[in-house]
Amino acid sequence: MNKQDTHQIFTIKNEEDILLSSVTLDKIARKDSNVWIMNHFFINPQFNSQDLLEKQMQKVWQLAQETNLPIWPLDPMIIDYFTQDPQFHKIWYHRPFTR
Repeated sequence: MNKQDTHQIFTIKNEEDILLSSVTLDKIARKDSNVWIMNHFFINPQFNSQDLLEKQMQKVWQLAQETNLPIWPLDPMIIDYFTQDPQFHKIWYHRPFTR
């Protein structure tokens, strides 16, 4: 991971070089701050999706911590993940209002 790169891609492949999962994030400037917009998330449905999701979200968490920038998830599956994991509430940009 090159933290200076404004386009981040995290991929996981198996021993046969089959893509298991990929995540793309782009750093964008908003009026209030710079943020990572998480605009694409793919998990190969033939493999353990929960395990792959956890591995990828660890990378996303690390990027947010190392760059000190929040994450703006757009994918419904990732929004659900952010909702269920209180740790991600701290780095969630544009978190929907909840009571």
